[in-house]
Amino acid sequence: MVITPRERFLEAMHCKETDRPPVCGMTTTATVELMDHVKAWWPEAHTSGRQMAQIALGAYEFLGLESVRVPYCLTYEAEALGCRIDLGKKNSTPMVKSNPFKDNPDADLELMSPEEMLKIPRNKEILEAARIIIKERKEDLPTLLGVTGPFTIAGHLVGTENLILWTITEPDMAKKFSGYAADYEKMWLEHVETIGIDSVQMSEPTASWDMIPPDMFDEYALPNLKRVYKPLKKTMKILHICGNMLPMLENMIASGATACSLEEKTDPYKAVELANKRAALVGNVGVVKPLLMGTPEDVRNAAIRSADAGFNIISAGCGMSALIKQENVRAMVDAIVNYRR
Repeated sequence: MVITPRERFLEAMHCKETDRPPVCGMTTTATVELMDHVKAWWPEAHTSGRQMAQIALGAYEFLGLESVRVPYCLTYEAEALGCRIDLGKKNSTPMVKSNPFKDNPDADLELMSPEEMLKIPRNKEILEAARIIIKERKEDLPTLLGVTGPFTIAGHLVGTENLILWTITEPDMAKKFSGYAADYEKMWLEHVETIGIDSVQMSEPTASWDMIPPDMFDEYALPNLKRVYKPLKKTMKILHICGNMLPMLENMIASGATACSLEEKTDPYKAVELANKRAALVGNVGVVKPLLMGTPEDVRNAAIRSADAGFNIISAGCGMSALIKQENVRAMVDAIVNYRR
């Protein structure tokens, strides 16, 4: 029986046996070569639903990635909440350039209405892109929508250094802003649940083990992750956190995520053993070495290592550099397409 990429993805996300792991683009997946191929480019694509979708829809044909994902940054929620954004260049992603509450942490925080949220220009374009990829994908591919974790959004609002410091010196202030960010993200995901996307992929880099220890994760990040995930009944949940997350994989699983996305710094064999099918594991091919700086053979070896360890879905371990070459992404895909457990 022939299985489609989306069917394989759904089985893998629920830790069921598949003929081979899917090879997906979980975080940022656009490359300069892909943009040139489909004739849609950053930074214009960040504010155009049609161009955003055009890049995403080309990823299967050009790179072989068995998924369709929009958008391409971790800034659109921060922008909606008042941060100034630099949309970047053709080969670089958008960046947060201001922290509106850094010098005014005592400000009253008032959440916008759902109607106001849906009128924000970039939100409208991202939702349009999501509708386009669901409707226009030529193959039965899983659809993904990227979002940002509440703790990371809070860092954008007040400055990440301030937020981390406040977890020690001003815990109520840290909870105030992470809770406010969670209120917004929950409202956004309540709407995402209605549009038919297969899974959200949430990046929460500020909650990495490199930034906070497990007990602080449980106090400042975990309750909000559980809260924002609560509206999602049909939409699956992929939680990505950078760094070596083996010491906090248990904490990630406790969030209720369907899958945990991990970097190459996390030992894949130990991660599979610890997860024990309580959440799917996604990754963990290095984005710098080997995808950006290695050879196709290096990429193949890394992909097979993740598959041999038992990762359910093979993907770049973090957001792909726009400068990664097609041949290296194809090497990751080809290694797994020909792989059998």
